[in-house]
Amino acid sequence: MSRLLDQQIKKLKLSFVTMGLNVSTALGDAVDAWQNSDVQLAQTVIDGDENINEQEVHLEGKSAQIIALQQPVAGDLRKIVAILKASSDLERLADHAVHIARKATREKEGPSDPELNDLLLKMAKNDRQMLDSMIQAYSDLDNESAVEISEKDHQTDEYLQQVNKIIIKRINEDPSFAIEAMDYMKLGNHFERIGDYVTNIAEWIVYTERGRITELGRNDY
Repeated sequence: MSRLLDQQIKKLKLSFVTMGLNVSTALGDAVDAWQNSDVQLAQTVIDGDENINEQEVHLEGKSAQIIALQQPVAGDLRKIVAILKASSDLERLADHAVHIARKATREKEGPSDPELNDLLLKMAKNDRQMLDSMIQAYSDLDNESAVEISEKDHQTDEYLQQVNKIIIKRINEDPSFAIEAMDYMKLGNHFERIGDYVTNIAEWIVYTERGRITELGRNDY
């Protein structure tokens, strides 16, 4: 029974990592689509979201099945619960990637402010690096790496503060910029939320290994 459970958890984790890689690809493509006003690539991201949703549903179903049939306890149960919760964070992260991709379908001429574009692309790069590193940390169940990766979310938050300051400055200089400013603010918020979801995944890695819920990036741990 224990050997079967180990195999099932291993498959569950592999499915989670696969989902994570798909979400990472979607995020990268969404940013490229926005940056280059690539409507076709944006539509690929939007259409691919259904597959990511299906992967989450699959993980939920398999997790529930394993818990019901194998009745895992202690560490094994934590592994399953953590994957269940983290897959939900991945799905929500992917939703933000879809919102970013949709910007490309509405902005035919692309974003116009070089300084704001640069900051948002830095946010996107930091998010993507965090996500890729976090997927590896989950694969290895490396809670120390997870904590270190989550700390990089502060950089995304700092970029967002810079974005908001520049937006206020631009509107003061030219009130007509307000409409475009709203788009920049929404994009910045999407990238900020993506960093938060990656941090949530880090918390589930820590939970798996340490057996307690720990808020990273907010309180001492």
